[in-house]
Amino acid sequence: MIKRVVLFSLIGIAFFVIANGSIGVQAHNNLAVGAAAPEFELKDLSGKPHALKSYRGKTAVVTFISARCPISKMYQDRIRAVADEYAKQGVAFLAINANADELIAEVRAHAEQNKLNFTILKDDGNVVADAYAAERTPTVYVVDKDGVLRYQGRIDNSQNERLVKRNDLREALNELLAGKAVSVAETKAMGCVIKRVAQKPTARAVTRVVAPDPTVALLKPAAFPDLVKQSAGKVLIVNFWATWCGPCVAEFPEFVKLDQSYRDKGVRFVHISADDSTDLKTKVIPFLKEQKAQSDQFLQDTDDPQEMIDAVLKDWSGALPATFVYDKTGKLIFHRLGIIDRDVLMAEIEKGLK
Repeated sequence: MIKRVVLFSLIGIAFFVIANGSIGVQAHNNLAVGAAAPEFELKDLSGKPHALKSYRGKTAVVTFISARCPISKMYQDRIRAVADEYAKQGVAFLAINANADELIAEVRAHAEQNKLNFTILKDDGNVVADAYAAERTPTVYVVDKDGVLRYQGRIDNSQNERLVKRNDLREALNELLAGKAVSVAETKAMGCVIKRVAQKPTARAVTRVVAPDPTVALLKPAAFPDLVKQSAGKVLIVNFWATWCGPCVAEFPEFVKLDQSYRDKGVRFVHISADDSTDLKTKVIPFLKEQKAQSDQFLQDTDDPQEMIDAVLKDWSGALPATFVYDKTGKLIFHRLGIIDRDVLMAEIEKGLK
């Protein structure tokens, strides 16, 4: 008997909008592969309810994507292609929008404009996103016929479709359809942070100034340890960011100010952008120029973000922004995922200088 698979896609952006003051990151503990997947029931865009338990006996894949997130948009054609292809093998595709700032009318219009020909559900209050510990878009979760989580993470290894070397979602589906265990059961997804209704931090002031054209060098993951070693004798602050990351953009001016304050006191600030190389001249450099950034700037040079994650800190989920502090011996003494508090960072810098 051929096993049927159900593919779920939770469409939810985690896009931070500076203009309305909603900037922040909510961390959640990851679901464990082998644990029961949380049940849910949500209504689609026409008001019809859909329950996960109604698909028991089939394999389900839950994927978080978004109507606004630029990374999700890069993947929506690939996700639609997976849904169309695996429908021939009994795959059903459901989408859930979990973003507090995306109203149902916008979600409906996005689906129509992009021909998203699968059921879309709205997760008001990000209840399902919280239950699945989903933080970024896009992220996928594969659930077997007994309701057990068998895979979670990325769709494939590269935002740039031309550079994809491993289709993780397809591999997981193929193995489950063949009655096999998923060989790679967990990966780390990169993308926009999900905009949750519970997050209401106060917007911080951002000062925009014009600066000289900055120099941005390419940095391969294998070279990251050398970068740390080259900073021996100084406290090293490494900040991973991207122009498409709202919280990254919001906190960047604070790093500029701190660099100006500590530059002559034995502290080196390094920023590593996760932007696509095609956006270097049009987005990254213009932004750095506007911010008057004088610190060392790099663009990560890899087709697979997992390589950089492994080079920096294996426990890092890959979420942006991410800040790492190394003391004068090159030892990692502090790290923070999400917007960092200025006072906290200054305290860690002073600690490293002692």
